Amino acid sequence: MVTPDSICIILVDCVVVAEGHLKDFVVGLTDENPAVTPPVYKQYFHVQYKGMVKPGATASVTFPESGHMFRYVVIQNEFPRHRSICLAEVEVYVTRK
Repeated sequence: MVTPDSICIILVDCVVVAEGHLKDFVVGLTDENPAVTPPVYKQYFHVQYKGMVKPGATASVTFPESGHMFRYVVIQNEFPRHRSICLAEVEVYVTRK
């Protein structure tokens, strides 16, 4: 049986849509429901992808072991330069401890 304590997020892949771009974005993990409490930029366990991701390309970030399990994945562009983000697909890979 898989319990929340036995799951670790190890990799998040983001595929950028053809018209979009992604630069210096942050992928974060939180227990706060973003629909209830909007995430504050970088005020959660996060990894930052530095650089530009071309349209149609896949960018991957890997999280170090945190010792804590999270419920939500947050993806935000670097602020205040970019106010929106346009992704074709987001895949979250997990592993069991």
